[in-house]
Amino acid sequence: MTEDYIKAYQARIDFQYFLSLYAENVVLEDMMYGYKVQNKRQLAGFFNWDKEPIKVLDSKKTISIEQTIISVEEQTVVLRGQFNPFVYDGESLGPWRFTTALRFNRQGLIIYQQDWINYFPRSFVINASNLNMQKVR
Repeated sequence: MTEDYIKAYQARIDFQYFLSLYAENVVLEDMMYGYKVQNKRQLAGFFNWDKEPIKVLDSKKTISIEQTIISVEEQTVVLRGQFNPFVYDGESLGPWRFTTALRFNRQGLIIYQQDWINYFPRSFVINASNLNMQKVR
């Protein structure tokens, strides 16, 4: 499950396959961006890989994973790593460090994702919503 997610995200080619790793009722919270999705349709709109391709610099993969923590009992994985430098919409961005928590259902699909991404420039998050007051799933 986790390896499939990492490989799909690193390649950033097959968006439909990437989406197939998520349950229909997935919740994603991007804590720094202040954005929350509550189903797969919203998730697809949030990620929207088809809108604008990114070009990763230096022939690297989209993300590099530095640490993987797995809790079998809680069906949860925490990934720590970085988005490698890339160009999106003509702007050079990254590297961005991140921590992502993924919770899986019994079928191995992601039902919850929480992202902490060190966006820079900060203009990405200057008007972000505060998700701290919302109930944690």
